[in-house]
Order: sequence, then C-alpha cells, then structure tokens
Amino acid sequence: MNSLVNKQFDKVAEEYDFVTELLNNNDFFISNMSSQRNTVLDVGCGSGILALELSKHYKDVIGIDISEQMLSIANLKRKKENIQYINMDANKLNFNNKFDFIVSRTTFHHLSDVPTILNKIKALLNKNGRFVILDNVSEVETPATYGYILGALLEFIPNCFKYNIHTSVRVFKHSTSKHWLEHLSSDKYLSEQKYKEIYGQNLPNCTFFSMGCFMGIVWENK
Repeated sequence: MNSLVNKQFDKVAEEYDFVTELLNNNDFFISNMSSQRNTVLDVGCGSGILALELSKHYKDVIGIDISEQMLSIANLKRKKENIQYINMDANKLNFNNKFDFIVSRTTFHHLSDVPTILNKIKALLNKNGRFVILDNVSEVETPATYGYILGALLEFIPNCFKYNIHTSVRVFKHSTSKHWLEHLSSDKYLSEQKYKEIYGQNLPNCTFFSMGCFMGIVWENK
C-alpha cells in the first residue's frame, strides 16, 4: 500500500466502517482458525471488525493498518485489553514475535510485492500456525466505474427490504461517492488464474476457496 491508498481510506473511513460492519461476514476466518489460540495478526485490519471477533477466540490480537482514520475508529469502537492496533504499512511488515494465526481481508491487492510479503508472513507463523486470506479477483484488472454504480443500484431495493430505507440510502451514497469510486478506480485485481498461480507458488499445498468476486486461501505451516 502507499500514501495514495492511505489518503483514500482516510477520506471514506467513517462510511466504510458503517457499510462494512453492516454487510460483514467473518465466517470464513472463524471456520478456519488455527488449533493454537494464543496470538493473531490481522494485516490490513481497517476499523477492527475482524480483529474484535478474533479477540473472542484468541489471547492476544494485533491489527495493523496504513490508515490512521481507520485505526482511530477501531480504537474508539472496538478497543479491548487483548487487542493492539498499530499504524503500519503491510508492505513494510516487521515483527519480532510469531503468531498462531495471521489473517487478511481485501488488502493484498494493494500490496506492491506479494511474494515478498507472503514469505514474511510464512516466517511469522508458529509451527502449525495458519494464514487465511480473502481478497478480490477479477478477469478485468480494473473494472469500469459504471459497473460499481450499476451494482449499487441493483442492490438498493433488496437492501431496503433487508434493512430500511435510511440505511439503504446511506449504503448507496457510500458505494457511489466520489472518494470511494476514486479508490476503486485505482485498484488492480488479479484474475482467478493468475491469483492461483502466484499464491500457489508461494504457499505450497494451500487450499483455494472461490467465492464469486473473492478468493479465499488457507495455508498451514506444517
């Protein structure tokens, strides 16, 4: 990640947190937790939604993120004695201690050198520790902006039935906001094939889980 991504997330932090908390699902991470439950590292923790959930299952949780605004929300809304939030660029991952469980959600497509970061993460895992990642994939490297706007329109009516009109309007406004669309227009995604190629080479014997526009991976340090 870089300063541009940092500024983009700082600008949308409050609304991003609202929408992410509303639509969030931690099941993939919870269903693939490590056998040892002492330490967790959440790479790209955002406003701490996943970190908070993992703090119920692990002794100590560290969440890192490049956005100070996201971390401010995390410390305000999701602060616990066993969670530590650190302002750190995942491209410069640096820890002396090791972890039983390392997770990352929709962060790796922002990183400049994925193989290098994957090797760092493998070195940070305890024996039998697990790395679980969920990230975006797309056959188009940077999808067109109109596609996101159309998607937000199609989701509006279902969201009205699922939540309420006020909430649905707020979700729609975030999804079509200038700052959010600017961020999406700078994203670059891997195709499913390229994703499996890169991650498969660097995480031998990992398991892939295809989930629409997302791809999940589980790798264990045996």
